[in-house]
Amino acid sequence: MKKTAEKKKASGRRPEADPGGAGGPAQDPLLDGRLQELLGIAVRAGASDAKVISSADVVLDPRVRLKCLIPRCSAAGTCIHCPPEGLSLRETAETVSRYRKGIFFRVVVQSGIVSGPAVSEGIARKGPGDRTALMLLGAYYLLVLQIAALLERKARQWGYEPAGFGAGTCRDVLCLFQPHCRALLTTRGCRHPDLSRPSMESCGMDVYTMGANVGWDIYPVGGSVRPEDVPKGSLMGLVLVA
Repeated sequence: MKKTAEKKKASGRRPEADPGGAGGPAQDPLLDGRLQELLGIAVRAGASDAKVISSADVVLDPRVRLKCLIPRCSAAGTCIHCPPEGLSLRETAETVSRYRKGIFFRVVVQSGIVSGPAVSEGIARKGPGDRTALMLLGAYYLLVLQIAALLERKARQWGYEPAGFGAGTCRDVLCLFQPHCRALLTTRGCRHPDLSRPSMESCGMDVYTMGANVGWDIYPVGGSVRPEDVPKGSLMGLVLVA
């Protein structure tokens, strides 16, 4: 038994939650019913799809967080939640390990809104000019944050301590017209604490793999992708519930 325990410890894998002891996770009909209710809330709030997932289904990969820095994203270092700030991979793993289940959801976006050089240039520039495309894209990212916040609020009413994650940087969505992220550069705190959340990818979650694993059709998006080459884009969020 000692050798087996040592082998598991040495593997470096995140241990799966096992609140039920040796027989595996305990059945919790109350939690399962509430998760089903949260699924309905997510869809009614605007999610295109929503799934109940196990915390063991959260895929962590240090290369995901590294993509925020190499090549450097325009949001890197400008938001309290974006690398090199925000939750480290270790902190994320520790947080996820405290939960059993959560709600994984996505908002489907037309490829022309979330792909193409004009979109990436608008995000990087953030300056004067035609902001129509940028504002339209921002509305979808805002919807992801709103859904996550709504699910968190409902879960808290039931006595849970949920943890929500959005998509992209909340800096460009909530504080685009502000000179800086106040939580990052001052002691006054966040301007929008009820909505501001770290993105899944900024915490090292492999969102594309997770989406594919639950059966969603996932396509690459961004400035290097031509809209005509992909049928749609997906912005995904996660709320760990209990």
